[in-house]
Amino acid sequence: MPSATMQMQSISGIITQIHLTSGEAPPPLVGASVTVVDDRVFVFAGRLVSSRKMTNYMYVLDLNTLQWTRHIPPPDSAKPPKPRYFHSADVHNKTIVVFGGMGYSRTSTDGLCVLDDVSVFDVETMSWRKPTVEPSLFAPRPRYAHLSTVAGDKLVVMGGQDMNNGYLGEINVLDLNAWEWVHAKSFDKHVGAYRSIAITGPPGTRLPAILKENMTKSSNEDQNGATADTTAAAGDSTTAEGEWNDPIYLYTNYNFADVKRELQLILSPGEASSAVEDCSNYMTGSAMPPGLRFPTGHTLGHHLVLAGTYLSPQTQSFSIWALDLGTLTWSRIETGSVFNTGSWNRGVLHAPSNRFVVFGHRGRNLLEDYNHRQVNFEHVAMVDMEAFGVYHLPEPTCSPLAQEMGLSLLNEPALCDFKIITNENNSIPVNSAVLANRWPYFARLMEDNRAWNLMPPPPPPPPSLTVDDEKTQQDGIVEEQPTSATLKTHAMLFPYPYHVVIALLQYLYTDNLLTAQQYQPHILSQLLLLADMYDLTRLRELATHALHQMLNMSTAPLIFETAALSHQTSLQVRALKMMIAAKKMIQQQQQQQQQQQSVSTPLSSRDGTFSMYAESTSGSSGGGGGGLPASLYSRSPSVSSSAAYQHHHHQQPPMESPMSAMFDTGNNRFPPPSSRNRTPSLPQSPPPPMRSSTAPNTPFSS
Repeated sequence: MPSATMQMQSISGIITQIHLTSGEAPPPLVGASVTVVDDRVFVFAGRLVSSRKMTNYMYVLDLNTLQWTRHIPPPDSAKPPKPRYFHSADVHNKTIVVFGGMGYSRTSTDGLCVLDDVSVFDVETMSWRKPTVEPSLFAPRPRYAHLSTVAGDKLVVMGGQDMNNGYLGEINVLDLNAWEWVHAKSFDKHVGAYRSIAITGPPGTRLPAILKENMTKSSNEDQNGATADTTAAAGDSTTAEGEWNDPIYLYTNYNFADVKRELQLILSPGEASSAVEDCSNYMTGSAMPPGLRFPTGHTLGHHLVLAGTYLSPQTQSFSIWALDLGTLTWSRIETGSVFNTGSWNRGVLHAPSNRFVVFGHRGRNLLEDYNHRQVNFEHVAMVDMEAFGVYHLPEPTCSPLAQEMGLSLLNEPALCDFKIITNENNSIPVNSAVLANRWPYFARLMEDNRAWNLMPPPPPPPPSLTVDDEKTQQDGIVEEQPTSATLKTHAMLFPYPYHVVIALLQYLYTDNLLTAQQYQPHILSQLLLLADMYDLTRLRELATHALHQMLNMSTAPLIFETAALSHQTSLQVRALKMMIAAKKMIQQQQQQQQQQQSVSTPLSSRDGTFSMYAESTSGSSGGGGGGLPASLYSRSPSVSSSAAYQHHHHQQPPMESPMSAMFDTGNNRFPPPSSRNRTPSLPQSPPPPMRSSTAPNTPFSS
């Protein structure tokens, strides 16, 4: 019988997917702005490649349908800004603020001029308006190819070039509430859109650890009370925890052949006392970004995302990098060979989906298009940033004090009216109102139980009435008989281990994961499975984030299988890459040992090899989490993670370690799900989440 052909699928094919857009796509443009608001991309103005004519058209791409439309403003809208290119466009409170650029002039000899006007596009009404900006000494000079970013309610404009292509060394600040230029400051760096990015840090940004230490040391050395510029700049811009409000990261690369990288951190950019800290020497990484032309920058979670065109005699491609803002460590976003062919020109971030969207044309030549500064919009490539540990972090929902009060309430039996029974027959007292408010599935069970246990109404009173009864009836007052439902059952069997149930209840009472017990890898794995079963979105985000943080070579198999069962494809791919890296490292170690011993010994099996490695690395930490006992892997990493899932879905537990799957480690490829036996499948796209209607009918016990 002929053996079945096993097809191999590249990991990069899951991380990055290319799509053809539809509708009225923008023509190839030079110097257009590309902005993302919610689930739409707005492409404004630019110069047509075909006719070299500048436009002021607005094109809108729906990221859900990938359909383009050319927007026509409504009749009550102000006129669109003048045609231009190499302007700036920044998002502020559901609006897009457009500033500057190069446009047409009726007076200059070449018919061109640089601009300094401000226009606003309202995304909700899809109309333009022209704010009145009062004259000010702090107003910027006209410019194009400049940098800009919104910090709080301030538009910060820096650098760029004038009509003579000279760099402008200044920073100007526009108050977006008062529509007045309020600050101006000289800046001795030559920065612009050709080689630099300026991006506002995420809310609650903490200073890099090494920079914070140096600033503290510098402040302590000031014995006479004359504070340093950075201390003066802090003012009201820092919180009690040392977080900074809206710092700006300014990254520049010079000399593309022999690249020089600079990173400045502008503290309190909206204030007159803003300070600039040079962080260039603090950047590290096993690999550093090459010289990128026309780069773009974004922040996602605790990372800065840098992308741009990389041209060298050997390589012409679109390159994406991530900078950890806590450690200033660079890492490359490995997308395989996807961007090595075609012409990929411009990238923007869609933060809600953790996707980096790259526009281009898969059939064109990048070098040819770059020589014309051409950006194409027919194709889009979606890069899953979460598969690289770069993702939107869960938002805080309540204060630490409220969380502590929630834990105290859970530990107060006097306030409990219900019991949860674990599979060890342990009874945990809880407050049913809290659970019903925080857990929709439990609320539905309570409602169903009340409907099943309605008490029948009592029989009517006898017809004979006393004198007092007759008087009451004559006055129109009739005593109501009790008709409210009475819940006969006050306990629920929840067949999971005691520690898992406690961890779930702690989440339900606090809306957070904050206890040491909850952060044990096997507990987190089951919490993620429960979140998927009962459609607890907040718990899913928190558990996924925690598993990302503790992902290392020791925990990778457990996290891989848990992610597969809970449909967290990005986490699953990241764990898979970690396992492949572990496999390669083990093979290299074995080869070195064989060379040293000069003895030919057969290689260990894949399962045995990884079990040995798990035992040797048990208890190690990396990526924010600790290791697991080696005994967990000597059996199977699926023992703890899939127990909860099997109870509800009646599946047989996988008997193989995920490492027993046939990996082609040389090419980072793995067989499709159909070719793996009893190993969690890896879907090419995230399947729809399991709704709570598929959750088990948890029995009540009286």
